[in-house]
Amino acid sequence: MKKFWFKRKKYGWGWYPATWQGWFLNFAYIVLLVCVLATIDPEKNSDLDILVNVVIPIISWTCIFIVLTWVTGEKPRWQWGKRIEDESDVLLRGGTVVMPTDTTYGILGSAFSHRAVSEIYRLRKRDLNKPFIILISSMKDLKKFGVLPTADQRKILRKWWPGPVSIILPCTQEKFAYLHRGQNSLAFRMPEKTGLLRLLRETGPFVAPSANPQGFPVAKNISEARAYFGHLVDYYKDGGTVIASPSKLIDLTSGVEKVLR
Repeated sequence: MKKFWFKRKKYGWGWYPATWQGWFLNFAYIVLLVCVLATIDPEKNSDLDILVNVVIPIISWTCIFIVLTWVTGEKPRWQWGKRIEDESDVLLRGGTVVMPTDTTYGILGSAFSHRAVSEIYRLRKRDLNKPFIILISSMKDLKKFGVLPTADQRKILRKWWPGPVSIILPCTQEKFAYLHRGQNSLAFRMPEKTGLLRLLRETGPFVAPSANPQGFPVAKNISEARAYFGHLVDYYKDGGTVIASPSKLIDLTSGVEKVLR
């Protein structure tokens, strides 16, 4: 089951719940509407009473409902007909995206898609023994990779996250060998940027190496990224010029905080 609250419809507008949280919120919203509508008695209530006691509360709850879905990562679309694909759609279907991250332009792919990860290695001509850094939206995401930090490690994580700090943690599960490349460890980062966190909540964790073939300068804008990858990348999102600022790298695999860069 996908770990985000709402799944957008492919056609039309509105939401279709994808998890129990989504169903619960929809159910609570409907119950509130029914309770309010049940209080209407046209013979006893004037138009003003209906406006104050029914219409205004419904509008208020609807606004709260939309805000909740937005905060949890959903981006409602109001046009009718087939939607234009965006970066979240591409990531959810296992495609590749070039866009600004919290440090530089990155080439993104779902961390749970073998195909996307392999494609990024191919596009970047990267050493197959070097794992990618994985972006997450919260420490709860670490469990998805079988990573269970100790109490001391959690204190260190809270000290640095969210922020431009990548932290290496042990990951020995064989099913994630396509990510840790035999190193039995993975580097994670929790960004501060609100838009990036919203995307992560919607799509789940994704690998995010810099947008450049290994050995070449990092792309500072979309034009440079297109020159590197052309039509081989599924989606480009222009974020203007971004000057590379590599994240701090800390190793916690031994249980002791060790700054590598």
